[in-house]
Amino acid sequence: MEENKEEKKTHLKVFKVVSIIAIVLIVCLVGYISYRFIADPEQFSTWIRSHGFLGWVVYVGITILQIIVTVIPGGPLELAGGYAFGAFWGTVLFLLGAFIGSLISFGLVRKFGRSFVEAQFSKKQIKKLAFLEDEQKLNLVFMILFIIPGCPKDLLCYVAGLTKMKLSAFCVIATLGRLPAVVGTAVGGQAIQAGNYTMAIIAFAVTAAVSIIGMLIYSAIVKRKNRKNSSGPDLPVSGEVSPE
Repeated sequence: MEENKEEKKTHLKVFKVVSIIAIVLIVCLVGYISYRFIADPEQFSTWIRSHGFLGWVVYVGITILQIIVTVIPGGPLELAGGYAFGAFWGTVLFLLGAFIGSLISFGLVRKFGRSFVEAQFSKKQIKKLAFLEDEQKLNLVFMILFIIPGCPKDLLCYVAGLTKMKLSAFCVIATLGRLPAVVGTAVGGQAIQAGNYTMAIIAFAVTAAVSIIGMLIYSAIVKRKNRKNSSGPDLPVSGEVSPE
């Protein structure tokens, strides 16, 4: 048992080092992609599309890394996907990457526990969602929180691994919950590519407004749940929840 704990600590230290390296590399990569997209969206789109299936794989791969390494914002990638592939395929490819990335995050938390989550998020952020450990309607609450535009979906993916949520339920929630925000941004990207700037402005304005409202709703729900469960248990330290 002690050996297992020491082995987990070693693995976690290795992961932290790898994470730092990955963050630097991903920041540079996503920064470069964002620069190329902003500087010349048409050239960027042409490069992605000219590489055929490989361009799709590269886009999905970057999305996966963006989900796992949570400091990278997903908005620019959603926008680039809509511009390069169109609203439909941009949404599909981003959701595919987000699904795989979320699945990996969930699995890593089940493997390494709470200390792994704390390597990505502050204790304060995690504690705000402690009520989920004692939530009877866990899947429903997660779905409501996840589908709200503007809520911290990456945090929810990691915290989900500390709960008793089934993998199958998590997969559905982590995919469908991202749909509204991704569609709005991808539509805006496609509109820019088509030169329909009025439509792009409308899409971004609606997405931004809904996200702001969503963040307020998310904050209100979390505060209410925490008041209600103020004397309840915290999320487990080990995070060792048997997968179902």
